[in-house]
Amino acid sequence: MSTCLTPALATPETSKAPPALPRKVLWAWKRAEDLSGINPHEFGVAYLACHILLSEDKVEWQSRNQPLKVPPNTVVVPTVRIDVDHRKKTALSAKQVMETTRLILKAARAPHAAQVQIDFDALETERDFYRALLKNLRQNLPEKMPISITALASWCLFDNWIKDLPIDESVPMMFSLGRERDKVLLYFRSHRDFLDERAKRSLGLSLEDTGVNELMIPITEKRKIPVRIYVFTKTAWTDKKLQAVNTMLENL
Repeated sequence: MSTCLTPALATPETSKAPPALPRKVLWAWKRAEDLSGINPHEFGVAYLACHILLSEDKVEWQSRNQPLKVPPNTVVVPTVRIDVDHRKKTALSAKQVMETTRLILKAARAPHAAQVQIDFDALETERDFYRALLKNLRQNLPEKMPISITALASWCLFDNWIKDLPIDESVPMMFSLGRERDKVLLYFRSHRDFLDERAKRSLGLSLEDTGVNELMIPITEKRKIPVRIYVFTKTAWTDKKLQAVNTMLENL
């Protein structure tokens, strides 16, 4: 039996601690996914719950409309993706902070949610907006509900602007590194590690980027601390891919 998960909308129990999130988490992005065969004690699922576009003075949004099947009682991480429309002059106003917060709070009400995750890119001129957003979100979420963000690798290395954000988890995205790829990989090959301490406790990998995975997994193993691994794949999850994740992470 499986549960078809949709953006949820029951009111959370604010006095109750969220469920424990497994150390292996599968990202389920903007496509139909059937994860009904996973072991919910072994895997959590971080799913795209809502996509927000900030454009001019507006907040446009779309809730997930692709089916996602998971076993009952699977611990989940509703993830909200935020984009800024750079084709137009976007206000990044206090009003947009409030409306974006409202949408994230709605997503965070998912049953069995361990935390809420915010996925965003931020130009330097946009960082004050995200600081204000995360501060407002922290003030309005239940006290025991953690906030996770995805973080560009450079944010956890050379440009640690996230160090003072009111968050509980930063997940360094060690894939799709773009033009910084060589610089980031050289950094780790020089036997260095993330500057942001929270980034040492989580890691985002892509199943397809074997070069990065072969570099980062041994570094992660050497820390001798529990590390949560989020895994992305470019196409739909299959049993074969799940087995590949287990093989890749067998020593963690």
